[in-house]
Amino acid sequence: MDNQASDNISTDGNNELKTYSGRKYHDNEKVAYLLPEDSDESSRLNKQHIVLRYFLQKNFIAPIDKQLEEGITVLDSGCGPASWLFDMAKDYPNSKFYGVDITNTFPEEEKPENCELVLGNIGEHIPFPDNTFDYVHQRLLLLGLTEEMWEQNIKELFRVLKPGGCIEIKEPDLRDLCNMGPLLNSLQEAMSGMLSSRGMPLQISTELEGRITDAGFENIDYTIFNLNLNHNGKAGEMLWDDYYHGYMNIRPVMATIHPAYEDLDAYKVFLTECSAEAAKLKTDIQWHTVVAKKPLN
Repeated sequence: MDNQASDNISTDGNNELKTYSGRKYHDNEKVAYLLPEDSDESSRLNKQHIVLRYFLQKNFIAPIDKQLEEGITVLDSGCGPASWLFDMAKDYPNSKFYGVDITNTFPEEEKPENCELVLGNIGEHIPFPDNTFDYVHQRLLLLGLTEEMWEQNIKELFRVLKPGGCIEIKEPDLRDLCNMGPLLNSLQEAMSGMLSSRGMPLQISTELEGRITDAGFENIDYTIFNLNLNHNGKAGEMLWDDYYHGYMNIRPVMATIHPAYEDLDAYKVFLTECSAEAAKLKTDIQWHTVVAKKPLN
Protein backbone atom coordinates (compact mmCIF):
# COMPACT_ATOMS: atom_id res chain seq x y z
CA MET A 1 0.00 0.00 0.00
CA ASP A 2 1.30 3.43 -0.98
CA ASN A 3 0.02 5.66 1.80
CA GLN A 4 0.25 8.91 -0.08
CA ALA A 5 -2.54 10.88 1.56
CA SER A 6 -2.17 14.44 2.83
CA ASP A 7 -0.08 13.43 5.85
CA ASN A 8 2.70 12.46 3.41
CA ILE A 9 2.95 15.90 1.82
CA SER A 10 5.77 18.34 2.45
CA THR A 11 6.40 21.76 0.96
CA ASP A 12 9.59 23.28 -0.37
CA GLY A 13 8.98 26.96 0.29
CA ASN A 14 11.90 28.26 -1.74
CA ASN A 15 10.95 26.55 -5.01
CA GLU A 16 7.22 26.37 -4.22
CA LEU A 17 7.19 22.63 -4.74
CA LYS A 18 5.13 20.06 -2.87
CA THR A 19 6.22 16.45 -2.37
CA TYR A 20 3.77 13.60 -2.88
CA SER A 21 5.21 10.12 -2.29
CA GLY A 22 8.74 11.31 -2.97
CA ARG A 23 7.87 13.21 -6.19
CA LYS A 24 8.01 17.02 -6.39
CA TYR A 25 5.07 18.91 -7.89
CA HIS A 26 4.40 22.62 -8.30
CA ASP A 27 2.73 24.26 -5.31
CA ASN A 28 1.96 27.71 -6.67
CA GLU A 29 -1.49 28.96 -7.68
CA LYS A 30 0.10 30.68 -10.69
CA VAL A 31 1.45 27.35 -11.97
CA ALA A 32 -1.21 24.81 -12.92
CA TYR A 33 1.14 22.13 -14.27
CA LEU A 34 0.12 18.75 -12.85
CA LEU A 35 3.12 16.56 -13.64
CA PRO A 36 6.23 16.35 -11.42
CA GLU A 37 9.42 18.38 -11.68
CA ASP A 38 12.21 15.83 -11.54
CA SER A 39 14.65 13.90 -13.69
CA ASP A 40 12.26 11.01 -14.32
CA GLU A 41 9.62 13.34 -15.80
CA SER A 42 12.26 15.07 -17.92
CA SER A 43 13.33 11.67 -19.21
CA ARG A 44 9.73 10.80 -20.02
CA LEU A 45 9.28 14.03 -21.98
CA ASN A 46 12.44 13.36 -23.96
CA LYS A 47 11.19 9.87 -24.85
CA GLN A 48 7.75 11.29 -25.63
CA HIS A 49 9.32 13.58 -28.22
CA ILE A 50 10.94 10.55 -29.88
CA VAL A 51 7.59 8.73 -29.90
CA LEU A 52 5.76 11.64 -31.53
CA ARG A 53 8.49 12.19 -34.10
CA TYR A 54 8.46 8.47 -34.94
CA PHE A 55 4.67 8.40 -35.20
CA LEU A 56 4.24 11.57 -37.25
CA GLN A 57 7.54 11.24 -39.16
CA LYS A 58 8.18 14.97 -38.70
CA ASN A 59 8.61 17.66 -36.05
CA PHE A 60 6.16 20.14 -37.57
CA ILE A 61 3.55 20.43 -40.31
CA ALA A 62 3.57 24.19 -40.91
CA PRO A 63 4.71 25.06 -44.49
CA ILE A 64 7.93 26.75 -43.37
CA ASP A 65 10.71 24.40 -44.49
CA LYS A 66 12.26 26.90 -46.88
CA GLN A 67 12.16 29.73 -44.34
CA LEU A 68 13.78 27.54 -41.69
CA GLU A 69 16.55 26.59 -44.08
CA GLU A 70 17.18 30.24 -44.99
CA GLY A 71 17.02 31.43 -41.37
CA ILE A 72 14.13 32.64 -39.19
CA THR A 73 13.46 33.21 -35.48
CA VAL A 74 11.52 30.44 -33.71
CA LEU A 75 9.91 30.10 -30.27
CA ASP A 76 8.99 26.84 -28.55
CA SER A 77 6.43 27.87 -25.93
CA GLY A 78 6.39 25.50 -22.96
CA CYS A 79 9.50 23.75 -24.20
CA GLY A 80 10.07 21.47 -21.19
CA PRO A 81 13.52 19.81 -21.42
CA ALA A 82 13.85 21.26 -24.95
CA SER A 83 13.75 17.99 -26.93
CA TRP A 84 11.80 19.42 -29.87
CA LEU A 85 13.78 22.65 -29.75
CA PHE A 86 17.21 21.01 -29.85
CA ASP A 87 16.11 18.71 -32.66
CA MET A 88 14.96 21.66 -34.72
CA ALA A 89 18.03 23.76 -33.93
CA LYS A 90 20.31 20.98 -35.19
CA ASP A 91 18.23 20.42 -38.33
CA TYR A 92 18.12 24.13 -39.23
CA PRO A 93 21.43 25.75 -38.22
CA ASN A 94 20.65 29.01 -40.05
CA SER A 95 17.62 29.70 -37.85
CA LYS A 96 17.62 31.00 -34.27
CA PHE A 97 15.62 29.06 -31.68
CA TYR A 98 14.29 30.17 -28.29
CA GLY A 99 12.58 28.06 -25.65
CA VAL A 100 10.57 29.21 -22.63
CA ASP A 101 9.23 27.11 -19.77
CA ILE A 102 8.18 27.51 -16.14
CA THR A 103 10.46 24.65 -15.07
CA ASN A 104 14.24 24.80 -15.30
CA THR A 105 14.98 21.33 -16.62
CA PHE A 106 17.07 22.63 -19.50
CA PRO A 107 20.09 20.45 -20.43
CA GLU A 108 22.46 23.38 -20.94
CA GLU A 109 25.44 21.16 -21.70
CA GLU A 110 23.65 19.83 -24.80
CA LYS A 111 22.35 23.15 -26.07
CA PRO A 112 23.10 23.95 -29.75
CA GLU A 113 24.78 27.29 -30.43
CA ASN A 114 21.71 28.65 -32.24
CA CYS A 115 19.44 27.99 -29.27
CA GLU A 116 18.57 30.03 -26.15
CA LEU A 117 16.48 29.00 -23.14
CA VAL A 118 14.64 31.26 -20.69
CA LEU A 119 12.35 30.81 -17.69
CA GLY A 120 8.84 32.18 -17.92
CA ASN A 121 5.20 31.43 -17.14
CA ILE A 122 3.52 31.23 -20.54
CA GLY A 123 0.12 31.30 -18.84
CA GLU A 124 0.85 34.87 -17.73
CA HIS A 125 3.49 36.47 -19.93
CA ILE A 126 5.92 35.29 -22.59
CA PRO A 127 9.16 37.20 -21.82
CA PHE A 128 9.85 38.58 -25.30
CA PRO A 129 8.92 41.84 -27.07
CA ASP A 130 6.02 42.23 -29.48
CA ASN A 131 6.49 40.89 -33.02
CA THR A 132 9.64 38.88 -32.25
CA PHE A 133 9.13 35.47 -33.88
CA ASP A 134 8.52 34.20 -37.40
CA TYR A 135 7.26 30.85 -36.15
CA VAL A 136 5.84 29.80 -32.76
CA HIS A 137 5.39 26.16 -31.73
CA GLN A 138 3.47 24.89 -28.70
CA ARG A 139 2.26 21.44 -27.71
CA LEU A 140 0.98 19.25 -24.87
CA LEU A 141 -0.15 21.83 -22.32
CA LEU A 142 -3.57 20.36 -21.55
CA LEU A 143 -2.20 19.41 -18.10
CA GLY A 144 -0.50 22.75 -17.64
CA LEU A 145 -2.96 25.63 -18.13
CA THR A 146 -6.27 26.67 -16.63
CA GLU A 147 -9.06 28.25 -18.67
CA GLU A 148 -7.85 31.76 -17.81
CA MET A 149 -4.25 30.81 -18.55
CA TRP A 150 -5.19 29.44 -21.97
CA GLU A 151 -6.92 32.71 -22.85
CA GLN A 152 -3.89 34.73 -21.77
CA ASN A 153 -1.46 32.31 -23.39
CA ILE A 154 -3.05 32.57 -26.83
CA LYS A 155 -3.06 36.37 -26.55
CA GLU A 156 0.63 36.24 -25.70
CA LEU A 157 1.39 33.93 -28.63
CA PHE A 158 -0.35 36.41 -30.93
CA ARG A 159 1.58 39.31 -29.42
CA VAL A 160 5.08 37.86 -29.80
CA LEU A 161 4.47 36.55 -33.33
CA LYS A 162 5.46 38.82 -36.20
CA PRO A 163 2.74 39.98 -38.63
CA GLY A 164 2.57 37.28 -41.29
CA GLY A 165 4.25 34.81 -38.92
CA CYS A 166 3.07 31.24 -38.41
CA ILE A 167 1.84 29.48 -35.28
CA GLU A 168 1.45 25.74 -34.68
CA ILE A 169 -0.37 24.38 -31.61
CA LYS A 170 -0.83 20.65 -30.94
CA GLU A 171 -2.88 18.88 -28.26
CA PRO A 172 -4.25 15.33 -27.83
CA ASP A 173 -7.85 14.57 -26.89
CA LEU A 174 -7.42 12.50 -23.74
CA ARG A 175 -11.14 12.52 -22.87
CA ASP A 176 -12.77 10.85 -25.85
CA LEU A 177 -10.45 8.15 -27.14
CA CYS A 178 -11.47 6.30 -30.30
CA ASN A 179 -12.61 2.70 -29.61
CA MET A 180 -12.31 3.24 -25.86
CA GLY A 181 -13.31 0.44 -23.50
CA PRO A 182 -14.72 0.74 -19.96
CA LEU A 183 -11.35 0.57 -18.17
CA LEU A 184 -9.74 3.39 -20.13
CA ASN A 185 -13.00 5.32 -19.93
CA SER A 186 -12.90 5.18 -16.12
CA LEU A 187 -9.28 6.41 -16.17
CA GLN A 188 -10.14 9.27 -18.51
CA GLU A 189 -13.16 10.21 -16.39
CA ALA A 190 -10.91 10.41 -13.33
CA MET A 191 -8.50 12.64 -15.23
CA SER A 192 -11.33 14.84 -16.50
CA GLY A 193 -12.71 15.23 -12.99
CA MET A 194 -9.32 16.35 -11.72
CA LEU A 195 -8.90 18.85 -14.56
CA SER A 196 -12.41 20.22 -14.04
CA SER A 197 -11.81 20.67 -10.30
CA ARG A 198 -8.76 22.80 -11.14
CA GLY A 199 -10.45 24.96 -13.77
CA MET A 200 -8.62 23.36 -16.67
CA PRO A 201 -10.50 22.86 -19.97
CA LEU A 202 -11.27 19.18 -20.46
CA GLN A 203 -10.94 19.09 -24.23
CA ILE A 204 -8.78 22.00 -25.22
CA SER A 205 -7.74 20.01 -28.31
CA THR A 206 -11.21 20.27 -29.86
CA GLU A 207 -11.43 23.98 -28.97
CA LEU A 208 -8.12 25.11 -30.48
CA GLU A 209 -9.49 26.15 -33.86
CA GLY A 210 -12.18 28.35 -32.33
CA ARG A 211 -9.85 29.90 -29.78
CA ILE A 212 -7.23 30.69 -32.43
CA THR A 213 -9.90 32.25 -34.64
CA ASP A 214 -11.22 34.38 -31.79
CA ALA A 215 -7.67 35.59 -31.02
CA GLY A 216 -7.38 37.09 -34.51
CA PHE A 217 -5.33 34.50 -36.38
CA GLU A 218 -6.19 33.73 -40.01
CA ASN A 219 -5.49 31.15 -42.75
CA ILE A 220 -6.24 28.39 -40.27
CA ASP A 221 -5.39 24.79 -41.15
CA TYR A 222 -6.86 22.20 -38.76
CA THR A 223 -5.64 18.59 -38.83
CA ILE A 224 -6.40 15.46 -36.77
CA PHE A 225 -4.07 12.43 -36.67
CA ASN A 226 -4.99 9.14 -35.03
CA LEU A 227 -2.23 7.82 -32.75
CA ASN A 228 -2.51 4.08 -32.11
CA LEU A 229 -2.46 3.15 -28.42
CA ASN A 230 -0.73 -0.22 -27.94
CA HIS A 231 -1.57 -1.64 -31.36
CA ASN A 232 -0.29 -1.47 -34.94
CA GLY A 233 3.33 -2.33 -34.22
CA LYS A 234 6.24 -0.43 -32.70
CA ALA A 235 4.65 3.03 -32.83
CA GLY A 236 1.62 1.88 -30.84
CA GLU A 237 3.82 0.15 -28.27
CA MET A 238 5.96 3.27 -27.89
CA LEU A 239 2.87 5.43 -27.41
CA TRP A 240 1.52 3.07 -24.75
CA ASP A 241 4.84 3.20 -22.90
CA ASP A 242 4.57 7.01 -22.77
CA TYR A 243 0.89 6.87 -21.81
CA TYR A 244 1.67 4.43 -18.98
CA HIS A 245 4.66 6.48 -17.79
CA GLY A 246 2.62 9.69 -17.80
CA TYR A 247 -0.20 8.15 -15.79
CA MET A 248 2.30 6.73 -13.33
CA ASN A 249 3.84 10.17 -12.86
CA ILE A 250 0.52 11.92 -12.32
CA ARG A 251 -0.90 9.20 -10.05
CA PRO A 252 0.19 10.81 -6.75
CA VAL A 253 -1.80 13.95 -7.61
CA MET A 254 -4.81 12.01 -8.93
CA ALA A 255 -4.83 9.90 -5.76
CA THR A 256 -5.50 12.99 -3.64
CA ILE A 257 -9.02 13.11 -5.10
CA HIS A 258 -9.35 9.45 -6.22
CA PRO A 259 -8.44 7.26 -3.22
CA ALA A 260 -8.69 4.11 -5.35
CA TYR A 261 -5.38 5.13 -6.94
CA GLU A 262 -3.48 5.27 -3.63
CA ASP A 263 -2.48 1.61 -3.76
CA LEU A 264 0.48 1.61 -6.14
CA ASP A 265 0.46 -2.14 -6.84
CA ALA A 266 -3.27 -2.16 -7.57
CA TYR A 267 -2.85 0.87 -9.83
CA LYS A 268 -0.12 -0.89 -11.85
CA VAL A 269 -2.40 -3.91 -12.29
CA PHE A 270 -5.19 -1.59 -13.44
CA LEU A 271 -2.95 0.08 -16.05
CA THR A 272 -1.83 -3.33 -17.29
CA GLU A 273 -5.48 -4.25 -17.81
CA CYS A 274 -5.98 -0.95 -19.63
CA SER A 275 -3.07 -1.88 -21.88
CA ALA A 276 -4.67 -5.18 -22.88
CA GLU A 277 -8.00 -3.45 -23.47
CA ALA A 278 -6.43 -0.83 -25.74
CA ALA A 279 -4.66 -3.52 -27.78
CA LYS A 280 -7.83 -5.62 -28.13
CA LEU A 281 -10.13 -2.73 -29.10
CA LYS A 282 -7.49 -0.89 -31.16
CA THR A 283 -7.88 2.31 -29.19
CA ASP A 284 -6.58 5.55 -30.73
CA ILE A 285 -5.77 8.99 -29.35
CA GLN A 286 -6.70 11.88 -31.62
CA TRP A 287 -3.87 14.37 -32.09
CA HIS A 288 -5.21 17.83 -32.99
CA THR A 289 -2.99 20.36 -34.78
CA VAL A 290 -3.82 23.96 -35.67
CA VAL A 291 -1.59 25.98 -37.97
CA ALA A 292 -2.41 29.64 -38.56
CA LYS A 293 -0.94 33.02 -39.40
CA LYS A 294 -0.97 36.43 -37.76
CA PRO A 295 -2.49 39.02 -40.13
CA LEU A 296 -0.10 41.44 -41.82
CA ASN A 297 -2.21 44.40 -40.63
